[in-house]
Amino acid sequence: MKSPRKPKTNEPSAKDKLSADFTERLEKKWREQGDDVLEAAFKESPTKIAEMIARLVSTTEPLGNDFEACRTKRDIGIALLKSIGMNEFEMTEEAISEALERNDEFIAKLQAIRAAAEGQIQ
Repeated sequence: MKSPRKPKTNEPSAKDKLSADFTERLEKKWREQGDDVLEAAFKESPTKIAEMIARLVSTTEPLGNDFEACRTKRDIGIALLKSIGMNEFEMTEEAISEALERNDEFIAKLQAIRAAAEGQIQ
């Protein structure tokens, strides 16, 4: 018999807190000394820096458009809004729903165009 799971809280985990604290402190230090660190690194080992940049760029390049990663209708709504430049943090559920409605209307019109064209061919 499995023991009951503990209910999840909205409280961040210790790992999340530590990570956030470290990231915040690292960002502050980088703002203070980042240029000096980069200058020294380029002088000491420019090849390693170039390799690091190449790895960083290759891991941050998008794998394709946002629609390929969509798994739900909501994901499609978000991708539609992002495709026209809307910031994901500004999206409301209402905006996502409206984007989906307008997309459904658009698809219906495209299907009507196809149907009309197919009717002309037959």
